[in-house]
Amino acid sequence: MSRGRPKEQEAIVLDKWVIDSTDYTGERSTIKFDRSKSSNGPYSFENTPPKGNRQPKVKPEKGKAYGKQPVVLVFKTSNRSNAKTKIKVFKNENIDYILSANKLVGIPSTAEIIDIGVGISFVERYKQECNLA
Repeated sequence: MSRGRPKEQEAIVLDKWVIDSTDYTGERSTIKFDRSKSSNGPYSFENTPPKGNRQPKVKPEKGKAYGKQPVVLVFKTSNRSNAKTKIKVFKNENIDYILSANKLVGIPSTAEIIDIGVGISFVERYKQECNLA
């Protein structure tokens, strides 16, 4: 052992490091730093909820319509260029339900939605735009 004042250690500058923390509820946070990607702060922040805690899925209500206004949907039967363009009018449906539903009556699963609107005026407008009789 040497006598006297100990040598000062050189400061080590890290280029990459990760900070992991867990909340009292079990929520886990990971913060990643890398000086080559971002010199001013973290480049990635991941937040993992605890097990068994999931966000509720949104289920739009089917029956809430817009007064007596119909919802008009213009779609192509497939993604092909020569696919037929069709119009479907829903009388007692909500737009949110139509856009989020997996299957709709009268519309094939391969259909592409072109346009959607609320009101009887959209029927004539879409007929003129899409050259439908």
